[in-house]
Amino acid sequence: MQHTVITPEDLKASLIQIRQTAAELYRFTEKLTLLKIVHHVAVQVIKAVDTLQKEIQKPLASADLFAALESSKSVLFLEDVVDADTMSELEAYVLPFAKNLDDEELTRFLSEVTEKIEVKYNAMLEKIHEFNALVKDELE
Repeated sequence: MQHTVITPEDLKASLIQIRQTAAELYRFTEKLTLLKIVHHVAVQVIKAVDTLQKEIQKPLASADLFAALESSKSVLFLEDVVDADTMSELEAYVLPFAKNLDDEELTRFLSEVTEKIEVKYNAMLEKIHEFNALVKDELE
Protein backbone atom coordinates (compact mmCIF):
# COMPACT_ATOMS: atom_id res chain seq x y z
CA MET A 1 0.00 0.00 0.00
CA GLN A 2 1.41 3.36 -1.03
CA HIS A 3 1.80 6.00 1.68
CA THR A 4 0.63 9.48 0.71
CA VAL A 5 2.62 12.39 2.08
CA ILE A 6 0.44 14.81 4.01
CA THR A 7 1.62 18.40 3.83
CA PRO A 8 0.97 21.31 6.16
CA GLU A 9 -1.17 22.75 3.35
CA ASP A 10 -3.37 19.63 3.46
CA LEU A 11 -3.79 20.14 7.20
CA LYS A 12 -4.56 23.84 6.74
CA ALA A 13 -7.23 23.08 4.15
CA SER A 14 -8.79 20.45 6.41
CA LEU A 15 -8.81 22.82 9.39
CA ILE A 16 -10.47 25.53 7.29
CA GLN A 17 -13.26 23.10 6.45
CA ILE A 18 -13.72 22.16 10.10
CA ARG A 19 -13.81 25.82 11.08
CA GLN A 20 -16.38 26.62 8.39
CA THR A 21 -18.74 23.85 9.50
CA ALA A 22 -18.24 24.72 13.19
CA ALA A 23 -18.90 28.40 12.46
CA GLU A 24 -22.12 27.51 10.66
CA LEU A 25 -23.22 25.44 13.65
CA TYR A 26 -22.17 28.28 15.96
CA ARG A 27 -24.26 30.83 14.06
CA PHE A 28 -27.27 28.52 13.92
CA THR A 29 -27.23 27.89 17.68
CA GLU A 30 -26.08 31.32 18.88
CA LYS A 31 -28.16 32.86 21.68
CA LEU A 32 -30.56 29.90 21.80
CA THR A 33 -30.64 28.63 25.35
CA LEU A 34 -32.06 25.21 24.53
CA LEU A 35 -29.20 24.63 22.09
CA LYS A 36 -26.36 25.66 24.38
CA ILE A 37 -24.96 22.12 24.54
CA VAL A 38 -24.21 22.11 20.82
CA HIS A 39 -23.25 25.77 20.74
CA HIS A 40 -20.60 25.16 23.39
CA VAL A 41 -19.10 22.32 21.32
CA ALA A 42 -18.99 24.58 18.25
CA VAL A 43 -17.17 27.26 20.27
CA GLN A 44 -14.65 24.73 21.58
CA VAL A 45 -14.04 23.29 18.10
CA ILE A 46 -13.42 26.78 16.70
CA LYS A 47 -10.92 27.47 19.50
CA ALA A 48 -9.15 24.15 18.90
CA VAL A 49 -8.92 24.83 15.18
CA ASP A 50 -7.55 28.33 15.80
CA THR A 51 -4.87 26.86 18.07
CA LEU A 52 -3.97 24.21 15.51
CA GLN A 53 -3.79 26.76 12.72
CA LYS A 54 -1.25 28.70 14.78
CA GLU A 55 0.76 25.51 15.39
CA ILE A 56 0.86 24.72 11.68
CA GLN A 57 2.13 28.22 10.91
CA LYS A 58 5.29 27.58 12.94
CA PRO A 59 8.30 26.78 10.77
CA LEU A 60 8.84 23.12 11.67
CA ALA A 61 10.04 20.18 9.63
CA SER A 62 7.13 18.00 8.58
CA ALA A 63 8.10 15.19 10.98
CA ASP A 64 8.39 17.65 13.87
CA LEU A 65 5.01 19.14 13.00
CA PHE A 66 3.29 15.77 13.12
CA ALA A 67 5.06 14.87 16.35
CA ALA A 68 3.77 18.14 17.85
CA LEU A 69 0.26 17.43 16.57
CA GLU A 70 0.31 13.93 18.01
CA SER A 71 0.56 15.32 21.55
CA SER A 72 -1.52 18.44 20.93
CA LYS A 73 -4.39 19.00 23.34
CA SER A 74 -6.39 20.44 20.45
CA VAL A 75 -5.97 17.29 18.35
CA LEU A 76 -6.95 15.19 21.36
CA PHE A 77 -9.98 17.41 21.88
CA LEU A 78 -11.07 16.93 18.27
CA GLU A 79 -10.75 13.18 18.72
CA ASP A 80 -12.93 13.44 21.83
CA VAL A 81 -15.58 15.46 19.96
CA VAL A 82 -15.93 12.61 17.48
CA ASP A 83 -16.38 10.12 20.32
CA ALA A 84 -18.80 12.28 22.33
CA ASP A 85 -22.52 11.82 21.92
CA THR A 86 -23.51 15.48 21.99
CA MET A 87 -26.55 15.06 19.77
CA SER A 88 -28.00 12.44 22.12
CA GLU A 89 -27.45 14.86 24.99
CA LEU A 90 -29.24 17.59 23.07
CA GLU A 91 -32.16 15.33 22.20
CA ALA A 92 -32.40 14.14 25.80
CA TYR A 93 -32.59 17.78 26.87
CA VAL A 94 -34.87 19.24 24.19
CA LEU A 95 -37.34 16.53 23.25
CA PRO A 96 -38.75 15.79 26.74
CA PHE A 97 -39.13 19.54 27.19
CA ALA A 98 -41.06 19.71 23.93
CA LYS A 99 -43.35 16.85 24.89
CA ASN A 100 -44.20 18.56 28.18
CA LEU A 101 -45.45 21.61 26.29
CA ASP A 102 -48.53 19.72 25.16
CA ASP A 103 -48.45 21.55 21.84
CA GLU A 104 -48.07 19.26 18.85
CA GLU A 105 -46.91 22.00 16.47
CA LEU A 106 -44.27 23.28 18.88
CA THR A 107 -43.07 19.73 19.50
CA ARG A 108 -42.78 19.15 15.76
CA PHE A 109 -40.94 22.47 15.37
CA LEU A 110 -38.40 21.57 18.06
CA SER A 111 -37.91 18.16 16.45
CA GLU A 112 -37.29 19.81 13.08
CA VAL A 113 -34.78 22.24 14.60
CA THR A 114 -33.01 19.35 16.30
CA GLU A 115 -32.82 17.49 12.98
CA LYS A 116 -31.32 20.55 11.25
CA ILE A 117 -28.74 20.89 14.01
CA GLU A 118 -27.89 17.23 13.68
CA VAL A 119 -27.20 17.68 9.95
CA LYS A 120 -24.88 20.62 10.69
CA TYR A 121 -23.24 18.80 13.59
CA ASN A 122 -22.65 15.69 11.50
CA ALA A 123 -21.10 17.81 8.72
CA MET A 124 -18.67 19.20 11.29
CA LEU A 125 -17.91 15.69 12.60
CA GLU A 126 -17.23 14.47 9.07
CA LYS A 127 -14.61 17.21 8.58
CA ILE A 128 -13.08 16.42 11.97
CA HIS A 129 -12.91 12.73 10.98
CA GLU A 130 -11.09 13.69 7.79
CA PHE A 131 -8.57 15.81 9.71
CA ASN A 132 -8.00 13.08 12.30
CA ALA A 133 -7.42 10.58 9.48
CA LEU A 134 -4.82 12.88 7.89
CA VAL A 135 -2.92 13.17 11.15
CA LYS A 136 -3.13 9.44 11.95
CA ASP A 137 -2.12 8.40 8.41
CA GLU A 138 1.01 10.51 8.64
CA LEU A 139 1.91 9.18 12.08
CA GLU A 140 1.62 5.52 11.08
